[in-house]
Amino acid sequence: MKRFSFIFIAGLASGFADAEPALTVRAADLQAQAQSDAATLASLPENTKVEVLRRLGAWDEVKTATGQTGWVRMLNLRFDVNNTGKGGSTSGTIGALSGLLSTGRTSNTATVTTGVRGLTEEDLKNANANPAELEKMQRFAADKPAAERFAQRSKLSAVKLEYLPENAATTASTPSANADEPR
Repeated sequence: MKRFSFIFIAGLASGFADAEPALTVRAADLQAQAQSDAATLASLPENTKVEVLRRLGAWDEVKTATGQTGWVRMLNLRFDVNNTGKGGSTSGTIGALSGLLSTGRTSNTATVTTGVRGLTEEDLKNANANPAELEKMQRFAADKPAAERFAQRSKLSAVKLEYLPENAATTASTPSANADEPR
C-alpha cells in the first residue's frame, strides 16, 4: 500500500511540470510579479491563448504564445477544456486532479462567495481616530488621471447617480420603518 501511495504521489507531482492551456476571458495585464502594483509587461487581449505554469494565491503564472512569461489574475482565465494537453488528457494535469478530487459532484462548476460584515451603529460610536492608519490609507489614493487610465484600460464607463433625498436614506436604513411592508 505504501508503494502504491508513493507511486501515486510521484505521478501527480511529475504531472505538475505540464503546462495547462487556458484563455483570457477579458483583456488582462501580464504582470512582472504576482502583485497588482507590479510592472505591466504586456496587455493580453480577450481570448488570448496562454499556458498556466503555476498558481500563487489569486494569480497564475502564464506563458504566452510568443514565449513571454508573467502573472495574470486567475479570474481573468478560463481553462481550455477543448484542447488536449500532453499525454492526451482532455484538460491537463490540473483539470485531471480537479476531476479526481470532485468525484461525485453533479456539476463541474462551483460558486465562490465572499461576505463582508458591515459596521454596526455601536461600532461607529466606539470608533477612535487613528492618524497613522489614515495616512497609510491616503497613500493608496489615485489621482484623477490615473483613475481615468484605469477605467479606460478596464473598459469601464461613467454613470452619474443622483443622491437619495435625505428622508429616503434615513427611512431605508431603519429596519423598523418598513417592518409592515412585504419583502
